[in-house]
Amino acid sequence: MFEKILIATDGSEHSVRAAKKGIDLAKLSSGTVTVVYVVDPNRALSDVSFNIADDVLEGLKQSMMVEGDKATSSVEESAKAVGVPVDKKVVEGNPAEEILKISEGMDVVVMGSVGRTGLSKFLLGSVAEKVVRNSKVPVMVVY
Repeated sequence: MFEKILIATDGSEHSVRAAKKGIDLAKLSSGTVTVVYVVDPNRALSDVSFNIADDVLEGLKQSMMVEGDKATSSVEESAKAVGVPVDKKVVEGNPAEEILKISEGMDVVVMGSVGRTGLSKFLLGSVAEKVVRNSKVPVMVVY
């Protein structure tokens, strides 16, 4: 069934619900979980219309790495609490592209419908939509 489950998280409410569903799925199928958080350096620059010093940009990136570690650690703790083996990854890049790369060899991807930067007027967040459209494995989108 679903032995290798990829949970994509960004720490948002939707991704927390998705993580719970992914862990439940792993428990039911005696599977394992890989949880990934993608640090998107472009997210830090999206609202900035001026040049930022390299040290400030590096500080923002490090802050996002800490955020990623917290988000993946939370999922890791939840999985371990119910006896599900878990591997966590914090990577840098374009979120949809990185999730798609890591999903190769997985049986299913579980992710939230809208992340931190999503707007409620959209049915799916842009990352979730790109993953759904381009994934070679099933994608479970949790609302």
